[in-house]
Formats: sequence, structure tokens, C-alpha cells
Amino acid sequence: MTDQINDKPTRKELVERFAAIQGMTVPEAEEKVGAETEEEVLKNIQDFTIQKIKEKTIHLNRAQRRALAKKYGKGAKLVATPEEQQEAINETAKKLNYIDLIQKLRKLNEEKAKEIEEDGETIDEAD
Repeated sequence: MTDQINDKPTRKELVERFAAIQGMTVPEAEEKVGAETEEEVLKNIQDFTIQKIKEKTIHLNRAQRRALAKKYGKGAKLVATPEEQQEAINETAKKLNYIDLIQKLRKLNEEKAKEIEEDGETIDEAD
């Protein structure tokens, strides 16, 4: 059994494993990570996996990062599962987007009020 562990998988085996894990056909996998040597195939698989992870991460703007820091404390390490962390990030992003929307609406209301005042109309708030 130790011989099997120390044996390096062949280029073809690597591509087949990658295809099985990713749920794609072998020709598709060959196209994405195929190379001449086993080391190059492994490097391509690594690059593909890193790229896939980067695509799934959410990039927070400064306000969102500050809101998270305020909620959990500066430099706090979250001990939650990735799903819980993702949910917290999504919740914070929703709140920040809602706050931004409210600020934009207030600004539009102020502009509209100024336009009405400039037109000479009076604002009757009793209605």
C-alpha cells in the first residue's frame, strides 16, 4: 500500500479527477487545466481553484467594512461558520444599501422642495 501512496498520479489521472470533482467532462477539464507535465496540471488546477474562490468572495466597500468592525469589534475574529459569516455580511450590506437609499431619497425630497419654493408655490402641510 505504501507504493500506491508514494506514486505520483499521471497527467491523465489528474485531469480525470479534476473533471469528476468539478462535475464536467474530461475534454472540458482538459481544456481548462490541461498541460504537458503533471506539475503544470497541478498548477493549473490550483489557479482554477483560487480563481473560483475569488469569484465567490464578496468585496466590501469601506462603509461595509466599518459596519462589520463596529458590529463585531475592531480586529475581532469571527468563530462562526462560513455560512453564518456570509449571512452577517449580506445582512450588513442590505442595511447599508437601505441607509444609502434613504439618504438619496432625502436629497431628492430636498431638491424637490427647493424647486417648489423657487416656483413660488407654497407648501401646505395640512393636507
